[in-house]
Amino acid sequence: MTGPRVDALEAANRCARALGSSLELESAFGAFIDELSGLVPFDRTAIVLVDEDSATTIATAGRGANEVFPPRSIGPLHGSVLERALEGQIVVRRELAESEYPEDELLVGLGLHSELVAPLLLGAEPIGMISLSREGADAFSADEVELVALLGRLVATAVQNIRAYEAERATVEELRRLSALRADFVSLVSHELRSPLAAVIGAARTLQERRDELTEEQREQLLELIAGEGSRLTMLVGDVLDTSRIEAGTFSYRFDEVDVASLVEDAVAAATVRQAAVRVRSEPAEPLSPVRGDKERLRQVLTNLIDNAVKYSAAGDVVEVSARREGACVCISVSDDGPGIPEDQQRLIFEKFGRADVESDAKPGSGLGLFIARSIAEAHGGTLEVQSRREGGATFTLSLPL
Repeated sequence: MTGPRVDALEAANRCARALGSSLELESAFGAFIDELSGLVPFDRTAIVLVDEDSATTIATAGRGANEVFPPRSIGPLHGSVLERALEGQIVVRRELAESEYPEDELLVGLGLHSELVAPLLLGAEPIGMISLSREGADAFSADEVELVALLGRLVATAVQNIRAYEAERATVEELRRLSALRADFVSLVSHELRSPLAAVIGAARTLQERRDELTEEQREQLLELIAGEGSRLTMLVGDVLDTSRIEAGTFSYRFDEVDVASLVEDAVAAATVRQAAVRVRSEPAEPLSPVRGDKERLRQVLTNLIDNAVKYSAAGDVVEVSARREGACVCISVSDDGPGIPEDQQRLIFEKFGRADVESDAKPGSGLGLFIARSIAEAHGGTLEVQSRREGGATFTLSLPL
């Protein structure tokens, strides 16, 4: 082996070692670029990995690095140059202006006219590609093509290790987040169980020990308190059980035709009976086609949305419930004038164990209702979304396909 080839091989190995010098992508790629630029000069380079039917850019450097296919961007695999690289081919593009692939126009817009693409080979399996681009046309020599092909083999293992590490780290972070949410949930449920249990026990003991001293009205009030707190306990236990069934895939449904207008009227009427401090009003529904669904499960969703709206409304406020057709869907909306939900917490409220911190005095509840409601909506092929105004108030919209 001649001296220049030995030097080139050693330089290629240094590039690979630089990429494997750290499991932190930015640090590793920075060291790799320093070595690569001395081995094969470029105006732009990128490392792209295949992810099922898409291409994920994990690192870029040079022209347009943060504008054109920046790190973590995802593009289609079909019809891209990556498809050829996954066949194990070295691809030499002498003039990008000929626009063979959709991405060529973007690269030409950066003033780039030639490209060299080599597959990243993990053993015999292609997992992605490394690409180098230059300003001039037909700008890569045969020796450079050979070097970049070698690089594709040498750096694949390091790239795979970084990807596996990042996936593992993301999993650990998600598990840590879920663990914290579970801890909050246990604390919340413990509190929510203790409060009604203490009220029930206290009222029962008062009735037991002072029955003869109490007036008929006082006895009725204590019995009403026991019934109300018992119902609250039943709802909490029901939410926990429903969540367990959803996770286990045993949450049952009975699908039939559902009259949406009737569903809304029944839910509003029931909410009016349950409380009188907040007015719950439904707008006259336009003629709507029935949807295919489980009426009781959909009633459960609507009841949850109305009860939440009432809970966060002041006495005298009005909660509006409406149903309308939008395209191929029926949309049921529940709107209130409460404190609203901060934008950064609107995703959290639909998560298991998640609750939004919308005000200092926390409202009672399990924090599971909206998780269950969205799960039911998705089981019907629909969605449950929220919009909140900056000045306050929120609108939850259940969309169901016709």
